[in-house]
Amino acid sequence: MKKKEAEVAFEKGSLYYSQGNPEKALKYYSQALKIFEDIKSTDKIADTLLEIANAYGNLGDYDAAFDKYQQCQKLYRKNKDLIGEGYALAGLGNILDKKKKFEDSRNFYSKSLKKFKKASDYERQATISSLIAKTYESEKAYDDAILENRRSLNIYKKIGNIQKESEVNNSIKRLKKQIDAIKPSKKLILILFGYFVAITMAEIITTYTNTEMGLVLHTIILFVLLIHSSLSNSYNVTNLLRSMMALPMIRIIGLTIPIMGVQPLYWFPVISIPLFAASYVIMKSQKISKERVGLIFGNLKVQLGIAATGAILGFIEYLILKPKPLIPVLNLEYLLIATTIIIISTGLAEELLFRGIIQKNAQNILKGFSGILYVSLLFTSLHVGWESFIDLIFVFCVSMFYGYAFYKTESLFGITLSHGLSNTFLFLIFPFFL
Repeated sequence: MKKKEAEVAFEKGSLYYSQGNPEKALKYYSQALKIFEDIKSTDKIADTLLEIANAYGNLGDYDAAFDKYQQCQKLYRKNKDLIGEGYALAGLGNILDKKKKFEDSRNFYSKSLKKFKKASDYERQATISSLIAKTYESEKAYDDAILENRRSLNIYKKIGNIQKESEVNNSIKRLKKQIDAIKPSKKLILILFGYFVAITMAEIITTYTNTEMGLVLHTIILFVLLIHSSLSNSYNVTNLLRSMMALPMIRIIGLTIPIMGVQPLYWFPVISIPLFAASYVIMKSQKISKERVGLIFGNLKVQLGIAATGAILGFIEYLILKPKPLIPVLNLEYLLIATTIIIISTGLAEELLFRGIIQKNAQNILKGFSGILYVSLLFTSLHVGWESFIDLIFVFCVSMFYGYAFYKTESLFGITLSHGLSNTFLFLIFPFFL
C-alpha cells in the first residue's frame, strides 16, 4: 500500500516537472522519497533522488542539486545500476558546467560516458560526447569540441539517428566557422614568438658558446612558462604554455643525464624517457584522450602512404649530415633491434609531444596553418645541435609536412613510422651504402 502511495506521489512530481513547475514537483518527490526510505526501496530512493536533483538544478539551486546527484550516484553504484549511475554522473557534470567549472565538468561527463559504454547505451554515449563538446566550445577550444562532436556523430551514424546526425553536423560546421574567425591578439603572437626566439637562443648558446649558460637559459625559460601559464586566464593559452614547458625541461634533463660511455644508439631511448614522461604528465593534467593526441590508426592506406616517405626523407637528410652508422655491422638482428629503438624513441616520442600535444594546443589559439608553422619553428629550434643550417631548413620542411599530415588525418601512425624510418635509413642503412 505504501509503495503504491509513493509511486503516485512520484508520478505527480514527474507530471509537475514536465509542466515546468519544479517547485511543486519537489513537494511530491519529497513525499515519495520519505515513503521509499521507510520501506527501504533503494532502487526507488535512487530514482527519486535523481529527479529531486534535476528539479533543484532547474531552480538554480546548484549546491542542493549536486548533493542529491552525489547521493543517488552512490546508491546506483551500490545497486550496480550502470544507467542510473551514468545519469547521476552526467548530472554532476551538468551542474559543474553551469558553474563554469568546465574541466571538472568534463571529468564527470567522462565517467558517465564510461558507464553508458559499459551498458552498451549508444544513444546516451552520443549525448554525453556532445555535452563534452559544449564544454570545450565554452572555453573556445574549438578543435577539441569538433573531435568530441565527431565521436557523437559516429555513434548517431551507427544507430541510424538521422535527425541527431544532422544536428551534430551543423554543430561541426559552426565550430569550423569559429575556427576560421580566430584572430589571436598581436600581443599574444609577440609573446609566443618571443618564447620561440628565447628557446632558439638557448639552443644556439648551448651548442656554440657555453653549455652551462644554455642550461641556465633553459631553466629561466621553464620558470617563465610556468609562471605565465599560472597567471593566464585563458584555458587555451594555459594549456599551450604548459605543454611548451616540456621543451626546456627535456633539454635540461638531456644536458644533465650522464651519457658518456653509452653507445650512441642507446642515447635515443635514454633521451626519449623524459619525452614520454612529459607527454604522459601533460595528457593526465590536461585530461587529454589517446584519440585526441592521434593514437589511432586512421585510414591505413593514407597512413602507410605517409609512412613510405620515410625512406626518401632519410636519403635527403643523409646527403646533408652524412653520419656514421649507429650499428657495427648491417645484419638482420642489429637492424631489427635498432629500428625498433629508433621508431619508438624518435618517431613516437617526438611526434606524440610535438604534433599530438603541442600542435593540438596551438591550434586552439592559432589557425590551422599558423599552428603548424609555430610548432614547426619550435621543433626546428631543437635541432640546432646538428650544427647545419641546411639541415635546419630540411627539418623545418619535414615538420611542416608532418604537421599538415596530422592536421588532416588526426593520426600519428603514419608520421611516426615516417619519422622513425627516416632515422633508420639515415643512421642504420645509408651509411653502409653511400
